[in-house]
Amino acid sequence: MMGEVMKKQLKLKEIADLANVSPATVSLVLNNREGVGPERRRQIAKILEENGYQVNQRPDAKENKSIHFIKYRKHALLVDGNPGFVNAIIDSVEKECRRQGYNLIMTAYNDTQLDEISQLIRQDSTCGVLLLGTELTAEDIEYISHVDVPMVVIDNYLPMQEYNCITMNNEEAIFRSVSHLKSLGHQKIGFIANALPSNNCHARRMAFEYALENQGYTFDPSLVYTVHPTPDGAYQSVQKMLEEGVKFPTALVANNDSIALGAMKAFKEYNMRIPEDISIVGFDSIPFSTISDPPLTTMEVSCPEMGIWAVRILIDRIQYPFSSITKLQVGTKLLERSSTAPYNPKGSNSHLL
Repeated sequence: MMGEVMKKQLKLKEIADLANVSPATVSLVLNNREGVGPERRRQIAKILEENGYQVNQRPDAKENKSIHFIKYRKHALLVDGNPGFVNAIIDSVEKECRRQGYNLIMTAYNDTQLDEISQLIRQDSTCGVLLLGTELTAEDIEYISHVDVPMVVIDNYLPMQEYNCITMNNEEAIFRSVSHLKSLGHQKIGFIANALPSNNCHARRMAFEYALENQGYTFDPSLVYTVHPTPDGAYQSVQKMLEEGVKFPTALVANNDSIALGAMKAFKEYNMRIPEDISIVGFDSIPFSTISDPPLTTMEVSCPEMGIWAVRILIDRIQYPFSSITKLQVGTKLLERSSTAPYNPKGSNSHLL
């Protein structure tokens, strides 16, 4: 009827409380899995159907061999702006799914379509979801809270959320970047930050402050330089800073390779020699970092390992739905190239501190 208030769909946890069972039991009924008695199953199914859920439409997990990879883009600057990184993850996911005997379905969503994800998954035959969460925020999670199949979030740690996740060890990587520059004798170290930060970006920024203080430096917020998150955008951001007379320390850690490469281009145009005047360490080891001038010292992230372990964690959750939440951090490796060198106390560039 017009004017009638639409009934709000209960979440699975609320349905579990109403039926006096665990959320796992509700999930078993929803997904047509064994482990629930007939009478209890009918009771739970009735509540689910009253709240708009489709019961008994999904094949049993033993017969279902499809995994859904969802590529989520909020603003796309990190996902599409770093294609080498994302494509390496997707390639390894595809290979591991094939090796494990699972079909892979791929879909791309933007931030206006988040509420469609759980509906799509309930309607298809997917038995598990891999969500590329590079640009996913804590606020976005609410929209996918109704996803009731096993799910692993890739490239986002979500420390305060109860989701299976896999990402790189940001803290360790930044600590090693600072250690490398300290070993070269640099007296001050700055950080090039992302103006549209992901959760990984926030983690690296916080890790940078901790790494400085742990290694005897004093953190100076004025040495954090915020730039646009694309190579060209970072180039223009740093160029503008230099035009305005902003000064830089002799060593910088960049949030990722893309902005490091943009900054390097601006520095060179202002006659700042790399690495003789200023040393730079990137993050991600994207293909362009090997052919830049000079080649960029960077922290290598094993994207293939991230993809492989994401699939393995997901399949484990499919087979053992009651297992504990898993959050995995993949280690990184310092690739020392030509963009870093020992501190040069005789440097006289006017743009340096």
